[in-house]
Amino acid sequence: MTSFRPLIVTSLVLAATPALAQPGAEPEQPPVMVLVPAPSPPPAPPAAPPAAPTTTAPQNEDWNNVNHINGQIVKVGEKGEYLIRYRKTNISTNPISWMFGLYGVSVSHAIHDNVAIRGDLNVYSKDGDTGHELGASLPIYFKRVYHGPFIEPGLIVRKVGEGDNDESGVGPSVVVGWHWTFDSGLNMAFAVGAMRNVNTKMDEFGNTGNDIQPSGYFRVGYAF
Repeated sequence: MTSFRPLIVTSLVLAATPALAQPGAEPEQPPVMVLVPAPSPPPAPPAAPPAAPTTTAPQNEDWNNVNHINGQIVKVGEKGEYLIRYRKTNISTNPISWMFGLYGVSVSHAIHDNVAIRGDLNVYSKDGDTGHELGASLPIYFKRVYHGPFIEPGLIVRKVGEGDNDESGVGPSVVVGWHWTFDSGLNMAFAVGAMRNVNTKMDEFGNTGNDIQPSGYFRVGYAF
C-alpha cells in the first residue's frame, strides 16, 4: 500500500500545475496596466491688482450754499444755461432813457420755446417837446426765449412834436440783438436795427424825410 503513495502525490502535483507548465502550451500573459496621467487643473486666474485707496474730499461748505444741478456745480446765475423750463412773461424798461425824458415800458409773453410777442409804449417829454412811440413785435430766439441771440421783426408808430414841425414815422422794423436772463429772473436785452418809414411827408422844398430810420433798444427787466 505504501508503494502507491509517491505515485499519488506525483499525480496531484501534475494535476495542480496550470497549462502554462505543459510543454507546447503558450504561457498566459499577465494583464498590462496603462497609466494615464490625470488632467492638470486649469490655471488659476491672475490675481486682481490691489484697489487704489479711495479718498473723499473734505466738505467745507454746505450744499445748500453751493449752486449746482443734480450735484454738478454750475456758476452762480447760470442754471438757466442748462434747464429746459423757462419763464414766460417779461416786463422791462430802459432806465437810462429816463435821464433824457423818454419813459417807457415793454411787456413780452412767450408763445413758444423760441418765440414771444412783445408790445411797448414810450412817452417823450423834455424842454416842452412831447412825443410818443408804440411798438409791436415778434422776437424769435435762436436758443430759447429771453436767452441768447434773437431777431425781431415788428411795427413801429412814432411821433415827436406838434403841427407842421412834428417828426412822425410809421413802418416795419427789424432789429437783431442778444438777451441775458439770470436765475433770479432779472434780465437785459440789447438790439439794433432799422425802421422803414412809409409815412414820409414832402416839405416846402419838395424833399421828404428819411424813409430809413434807426431802430433799437436797451432794456432791463424781470421775467416770471
